[in-house]
Parts: sequence; structure tokens; C-alpha cells
Amino acid sequence: MSSEFAVIDFETTGLSAECCRVIEVAAVIVKDGEVADSYVQMMHPGSRIPSFITDLTGITNAMVKDKPTPEAVMPGLRKFIGCRSCVAHNASFDSSFYHAEMNRAGIAHERSFLCTVKLSRRLIQDSPNHQLGTLVHHLNLPKPAEGSCHRALYDVLLTVELWKRIGSIISERIGGKAPDHEVYHTIMKKSKASVPKYLDKLAEA
Repeated sequence: MSSEFAVIDFETTGLSAECCRVIEVAAVIVKDGEVADSYVQMMHPGSRIPSFITDLTGITNAMVKDKPTPEAVMPGLRKFIGCRSCVAHNASFDSSFYHAEMNRAGIAHERSFLCTVKLSRRLIQDSPNHQLGTLVHHLNLPKPAEGSCHRALYDVLLTVELWKRIGSIISERIGGKAPDHEVYHTIMKKSKASVPKYLDKLAEA
């Protein structure tokens, strides 16, 4: 995989990208293993934020009152990410909102995501579960000095650390070589049981 990629996270008004909207996004550019740039923006979803979302994220209606709409934010996010590969924790969720909001903004385009949930399920099978917070605790990963879970930038920075650990796990299994983009995609598609054999073949090659 290229040494430069984007990690992204959305906070939203609910689970369905068809009827719910984004209220916060964070994305960072990772270059040679370090965060090189960041993009963070709150948004007004066009309706009130449900109380259970405020309880989860801490984001209130007052906090987004004067913020731009998702349609106004998406072009800037698209420009920030550029043509880089994207990584997200539970990427099916974040990619669905990414594409839905880009469609609403009139700048729809195809973009694939690599998923740290799928990768961790196959490579870190001794974790109690594969929620981001659980994996961070299980692997004793470093946490940001500020922020809290279910805020976009905090979760993005945790995902960066998890991604780096996943890359290290793969590299150790294949003889110290850095895994490329295709290796990550292949692992995501394989069953848990077949991943060790696949990594052994890479090590032999």
C-alpha cells in the first residue's frame, strides 16, 4: 500500500445513510506512518440531533446551530482526501455516509475503503470483540491526549494507531515486508480460517 493514505470517521444522526445525516467529520492524511494533515468539521444536519446521539457523542444542537450543511462541507472533504486510499473502522458505515453525502452534494464518485474491523477480526482473533475501544485497550495502543470516544477526530486517531498495528502484524507474518494495498483487500475478503495460510504463502514468496 502507498505510504500515504487517509483515515476518516463520521458522526451522524443515526445508522441509515438514506435518511440520517452527518454532523461531524474528521479525516487525517497519514504519510510514512505519521499524521501529516487533518480536516475536522461539524455540520448542521437540517434537523434536530436525537437525544441518544447527543448522549453518545456529546454533540448538541447548540454546537451545530451555525455550522455549514453537509452539502457545503463535502467538496472540501473531497479535495482534502484527493485520490488517496481511505481507511475507516467499520468502513461499511462510514463509506455509506460518505457516498450518500457526496451524492447529495452533487459530486458522487466511486471510492473504496479498507476496513479495520474486517482486518482485525481476521488478524486479532483473541480480542473480546472488535469495537474500536476494545481493540485499543486489548492491544494497549496509545490514545490522543485530548478528546473522547465517538468524536470524529479522536476515533480517527485511534484508528490510525490500530491501522499501524495491523500493518505490523501482517509484516511480521510475511517476513518483514510492508504489505501493499492488495494484501489488505485480500485479507478482508478471506475467511478467518484461511488467512494464516495466505500469509504463509506471502512469507514463502
